[in-house]
Amino acid sequence: MWVREIVVKKFRQIEEIRIGPFTMPAKSSDLVALAGPNGGGKSSVLELLGFALSNVWSLGYEQRRSFPEYSFEVTLALTPDEHMEVKNFLHRNPHDDVSAYFEKESIYYRSFNYSEGRHYQNRYTFDRVHSVVSQALGHPERSGLGFSLKSDRFYPPDGFQRQSLLDSPSMTEQQRNRRWAFSDSDNQYRDMLNFLVQQRYHYFRRLGAYHHKIVNAQKIFDAMPEDPLRPYDDLLQQLFPGYRFSDGNEEVPSTLFVEIPSGKVIPFLELSSGEKEVFFILSFFLRYQVINSIIIVDEPELHLHPELARLLVKAMQTIQPGNQIWLATHNPEIIDEARRDRVIYVARDQATNKTIITKGTEESEALRIMKEMFGGSGYIGVAKRMVFLEGDNASSDRKVFSNVFAHYGSTIKFIPAKSSENQPRLNAAILHILESDLGWAQFYLLRDRDYFPQDVVEKYNEHKSGRVYVLKRHEIENYLLNEELIAKVQTEVFEKMTDAARVGKQLKHIARKMSGEVLRNMISFRLNLIYRPEDFSLGQILLGQSIVDESGDSLVERIDALKKSLLTKVSEVNTSLQKATAPTVLGELVNQCQQQVISAINGEGNGWKHLFPGKELLKDYVKSEDLGDFIVFRNTLINEMAVSPYFVPQELKDIVQQIADGNPLSA
Repeated sequence: MWVREIVVKKFRQIEEIRIGPFTMPAKSSDLVALAGPNGGGKSSVLELLGFALSNVWSLGYEQRRSFPEYSFEVTLALTPDEHMEVKNFLHRNPHDDVSAYFEKESIYYRSFNYSEGRHYQNRYTFDRVHSVVSQALGHPERSGLGFSLKSDRFYPPDGFQRQSLLDSPSMTEQQRNRRWAFSDSDNQYRDMLNFLVQQRYHYFRRLGAYHHKIVNAQKIFDAMPEDPLRPYDDLLQQLFPGYRFSDGNEEVPSTLFVEIPSGKVIPFLELSSGEKEVFFILSFFLRYQVINSIIIVDEPELHLHPELARLLVKAMQTIQPGNQIWLATHNPEIIDEARRDRVIYVARDQATNKTIITKGTEESEALRIMKEMFGGSGYIGVAKRMVFLEGDNASSDRKVFSNVFAHYGSTIKFIPAKSSENQPRLNAAILHILESDLGWAQFYLLRDRDYFPQDVVEKYNEHKSGRVYVLKRHEIENYLLNEELIAKVQTEVFEKMTDAARVGKQLKHIARKMSGEVLRNMISFRLNLIYRPEDFSLGQILLGQSIVDESGDSLVERIDALKKSLLTKVSEVNTSLQKATAPTVLGELVNQCQQQVISAINGEGNGWKHLFPGKELLKDYVKSEDLGDFIVFRNTLINEMAVSPYFVPQELKDIVQQIADGNPLSA
């Protein structure tokens, strides 16, 4: 399940906003980070989601909030597997109106006092729909709808106190999940601690019974009991190397005990608040098999050191698949880890006091907000390797490198630098920076191939710093032109059946159709290289010389010498340009470009995938297949590549590994 869209007419300080629509999460869990200063409305949005996912929605909200002017609607959606799961549940437990609804739809609505929405038109049916979904998906093998953690969470110092529950637990895991998933954090924490202590107690009891049978030479038909805390112990050791659960030498468990790297055994309650926070949150994912669910965490950085906050966000994305994780934060490390295109900025306009929603994909406005929040440098972040991405679609490059190589997040920062052709001074500045280091940070430059001829590519790659690399394909989108990748996303996420062969055929058709544009643009690009800004430096002339005498009159002979040198230089430049653009030379340029384009279309190896602009190919493909917004489709391809390493081209893997190792880049 995931949130498709949120519409708020009024809630607390929020008025007239719309967030979404979102697409179905990929195999890895998707992040939606709400960022912004205090008082902007981030927590209010999360509170809405918590109410939308609770089972006593209308009653619970009206009991807690008696403000009739509040009005909002949340659209929820099911994955194809969940849709089938609900339909199977309805076959076993018929509900005529709900069954009829799910024969046609896989989305439904939850609202409060929102007369303009779909829920208001048929509240009874949609409330029953939500109840059925909660029952169908809330079985012991999975999490149901997810869970919510508020920003006021804390960890009570009392240990396990419910001794009466040791022998006869009063509720099933399914009941516990429903009861505690959207409860207060202290109740959630107590329940988790009680659960883990009980698991250890019952494990010892079963283990004792097993060995009792061995001692008494009884036949044993069952395998030796497995330690139910093993997954949690593995999680603890993964998070904090050198930590592991210990028995504490108690006959009857009263709490959890942890052995720390020094060898000392301490109660779990004596861990730092940050350590308990991270383990506590991630334990939810393990205990309830949280997959394809909606997770809500307000201020995930609470109690956490910046690197521990990064660790938590990474772990939440990878510990279980298919979740949509909503975070509210004003922490630069969390935003940096989430990556800007997954961030929605929530702020209040100082003049009108209204809430303003800004998507992270709106690069210029998002950067302005981040600079206001964190200062000039905070929105970039600092790492040991700083990689400038220089090309016409530099923000797209950042999305690919940051998502696909997210595991290098604390080592490498990818920084969009736009186009060197549009900003030659920026290019010169970056090339100068590459030759030196800033403290312990090293700088690298990756740029698009565009339509560069081979000699220009070699000149870049031979830069004396050893930290410049020109991609072998036209631009970053060319690395997404993988027929199997596109077919997988189009079929599984966008639910439009296709296969790799059909995708390849359609892309080749689009490439052939645009070959004339490619030829035109290639010639223009290479002519622009010829007419690039020329060097009009005039050497040592007038060095240390005045152009006025002691009486203030001009020294005409020196000015004349300057004019003569300038005319000579201009003449040389014009002569050089005339030679470079003579009819025979232009004819040769056209022929070379023509041969490259034709060879790319007709030759072996699908050269058009490298030479032609990948962004335009993908745009035309999305349009031809009626797949909606190009940006959404492209980002979904990137997400799928991030969780399926076999789709990542070896060239990109090699480049990033060389940078991570601090080695010179080799073509």
